[in-house]
Amino acid sequence: MNRNSRSILFLITLLNILLAITVVYSRRGAGMPRLLDAVPYASAKQTAPPSAHRRTPIVNVAEKISPAVVSIGAERTTYVRQFDPWESFFTPYIVYPYKQRLPYLGSGVIIDPRGYVITNYHVIEGAEKVLVSLMDGREVEADIMDADKVVDIAMLKIREEGKYPFAPLGDSDQILIGEPVVAIGNPFGKFIEDPHPTVTAGVISALNRSFNPDPNNLRVYTDMIQTDASINPGNSGGPLVNLDGEIIGINTFIMTGSGASHGIGFAIPVNRVSAITREITTYGRIRPLWRDFDCVNLTPHLMQVLKAPDRQGVVVRRMERGGPAEKCGIAVGDIIRRANNRDVRSCADLVAYFSALQVGDTFKLEVLRDGKTLSLNYIVSEYKQ
Repeated sequence: MNRNSRSILFLITLLNILLAITVVYSRRGAGMPRLLDAVPYASAKQTAPPSAHRRTPIVNVAEKISPAVVSIGAERTTYVRQFDPWESFFTPYIVYPYKQRLPYLGSGVIIDPRGYVITNYHVIEGAEKVLVSLMDGREVEADIMDADKVVDIAMLKIREEGKYPFAPLGDSDQILIGEPVVAIGNPFGKFIEDPHPTVTAGVISALNRSFNPDPNNLRVYTDMIQTDASINPGNSGGPLVNLDGEIIGINTFIMTGSGASHGIGFAIPVNRVSAITREITTYGRIRPLWRDFDCVNLTPHLMQVLKAPDRQGVVVRRMERGGPAEKCGIAVGDIIRRANNRDVRSCADLVAYFSALQVGDTFKLEVLRDGKTLSLNYIVSEYKQ
């Protein structure tokens, strides 16, 4: 390419550039905003206060309760087997303790400005050191005051003195099926470097949901609250809150086959939680229960002897003298068919229902004796060695 040709090509390129600039400016004059013109507009929109209709009751509840919701971590000692080439042929492995730090196990909620925290027992089970992460980013140690392993509720106390944000307890006997509720917890904990809890909303789907006792699990879940507000793994121990900003339950587990939420979650009613917290704060512990009678399952032979109409119920075979069973009118040979309005199909059922009570509770029993049905009120007493 000679010198004249290069000059012509340069002029053509320059003309194309000038033409492009002219088109851009002409469009701008027609009303097309530039990127730099749009930035101040976007910033102004982001800083504008939200409109009044966006501040719903759910927003108010989330703002009120979230500061009281915490993440719970722990330290545990695990035992690790390690191959040792210097050991003998018969013992090639050595076992040594290993301190394991688990930064996140579940959620909890502060119920008192002095730093009392409620969570599920399964969240802190086996923990040697409990760590509580607050919404302001602080991580503080907490002591386990006591726990009801059967009901699955534990009470903690933050060691560091101070005035903490807390959520008030409501009345789970006043819950309405269909009323809106909010579930708050920390399904991700500190894994996402954000101490703010997650909020999900739904309604009360059902009440008084009870689950048959599992022989391999000591926990008894009775009269549970069912909600479709998402309770994801890690939300265990967080609060279920009504639109008045009151805790009505402690989120505990979900019904799922995949591990993800399918809109079937369950919470422990707060009135049962309140009874446990009163027990701990009043006595410094959960007092052991005294069950002063034993039973056997109803067999075909016992059915014939006792003239039982079916296999439902258990037979009282032994009682202690002067105990609450004798005082309420239970007799050896009675068939206990129902307890606290639930069917009794085995001794495991009866023991599980009894274990979920506290000292001073009334255990309402439906008893069959000589073909007649009796209603007896068994008052639970403390076991004293």
